[in-house]
Amino acid sequence: MTVVQGETSDSGISPETAERPAQRARLLRGSLRARRRLKRAFTRPVFTLRWYPYGTPVIRWADLAGLTALPAILLTLLVALLDPFDLTEKTQLESDAFFYQIIRPDYPDTQRDNITVILMTDDDLAAFAEESPEMGIWPPPYSVYARMLEVILDFQPKAVFIDVGFLTRRNAPGYDRLQTVLADYDSYHDTPVPIFLSGGEKAEGQDKTVIFDLPGPSAGEVSVTYNPAYYPLYDSRNGRLSAACALFRGGVAAGQPVSAAGPCIANDDPNQRMSIVWPPRGGSTQGAGIFACRDLPDSRALRIAGAFLGMAGLDFAGIAPRTENGGSPYRQICPPHVTLAAGDLHKQGGDVLERHLEDKYILIGSSFAMADDLVALPAHRPLPGVFWHAMALDNLLVYGDGDGGSRYVRHDSGTLFGPVTSSLATNIVALIIVQILTSIFLRTLDATRLSFPAGAGAWRILVRTGGWLIFVVLAILAGLTAIWAAKIGIALFAFEQLKLAPINLWGIFTASAARTIIHLPKSLAAMGGLVLLRYLARRGSSRLPA
Repeated sequence: MTVVQGETSDSGISPETAERPAQRARLLRGSLRARRRLKRAFTRPVFTLRWYPYGTPVIRWADLAGLTALPAILLTLLVALLDPFDLTEKTQLESDAFFYQIIRPDYPDTQRDNITVILMTDDDLAAFAEESPEMGIWPPPYSVYARMLEVILDFQPKAVFIDVGFLTRRNAPGYDRLQTVLADYDSYHDTPVPIFLSGGEKAEGQDKTVIFDLPGPSAGEVSVTYNPAYYPLYDSRNGRLSAACALFRGGVAAGQPVSAAGPCIANDDPNQRMSIVWPPRGGSTQGAGIFACRDLPDSRALRIAGAFLGMAGLDFAGIAPRTENGGSPYRQICPPHVTLAAGDLHKQGGDVLERHLEDKYILIGSSFAMADDLVALPAHRPLPGVFWHAMALDNLLVYGDGDGGSRYVRHDSGTLFGPVTSSLATNIVALIIVQILTSIFLRTLDATRLSFPAGAGAWRILVRTGGWLIFVVLAILAGLTAIWAAKIGIALFAFEQLKLAPINLWGIFTASAARTIIHLPKSLAAMGGLVLLRYLARRGSSRLPA
């Protein structure tokens, strides 16, 4: 029977309708075949460790492609995105501390002696009181800072930063004296010395927050906002350079306006942030100083080995030296730059002041019992905040501000696509590589088996079992070492080649460790059960009559 288009057959079903189930069936069969082919492709062995003494581990394409590790990777990214309990921030801070204490490259000291920190403490107030009783009171009066600037400016430094917030007028002596020093310093110097004061939060319509009039283009307010994870180079909210940026611009462009017209980085990104690299040693020219320096191992390998031994609570051949307060043995305890006592400035000889003040960057800070102003640092014990600005300036002088290919270490960098930055992409790549290595490690561990030859005696079984247990322990240690070596290698590559802040070593370690800890008992239980079954089978077969 011929069916005309639009008509139906005797059963009342059009040919198009009758054809649809067959098409769906063909599509289903095709998708199943493609799935089987894909599964065969990814489960196909890449290489087999035939030399492995206890079993024959087979590594498949799914392991190398990351499919085996995909659930762990997605879960880690989800946790990092949601960031419960600020885990991402905390592990990143711990990673920075570990990296800069243990595996950082030796930071060059080419600019260290170009920066001098003048620190004022309670003892210095007593020293000022000997010169004039009115200067020995708390809080330090304006006359104290005027006295210090009178000494400092006579030696024509490159730039001066006072890490003190003169934000509200106090009933203290020396206000007019300090205002006169700030107003007249450029009139009796051949080249005006840039002077910067710590600014506060600007209110709407407010031009400045300090109480003094700052004359000339070489003076200004700077931002001192502290963040333990990075050093902000520009304060977009208040329209100000950071202290290190202002000092850097004031020193390299002496005599030119140093205002907040733009950030001190070449790509004009006001949101750029810097990861400060700290030196392994303190200032060698500060004499006894205020803090005593600690000798640290020069070898990077010794520092890494000592770090892991220290985490295990071991002290081996002095690699992991113990500390009295239980802190990290690799935190330096002395300041990285020459530190002069504020109360001794007017007592020092001219040759000492000339050596440490003339043509130097000068930063004035304080640390009092009632206001210690200590900040947490990744590679040093807590120091007064002025040293944080001094080390940021040191980084800019050593690495450059981004112009001409010379770059400081960036806490983050330009966006690659959407919300993904170069630092985030590096962390994701490191996570994938580490999870792939974890998959290979766990698959190798699962393939570790122990068998007994027929008729083996009790002594032979005991020796063979002992050797197998030792081998399993060594295999676990070797696998974890390879995973950590990969993370350290990626961190060093990102730091030294890409100039990016350290990857989140501890966050990635937590993800891989959690997966290993969950998998390990199951793997060891399976191995133990197989050992017992193989032993019973061998013993049973050896007793069968010939």
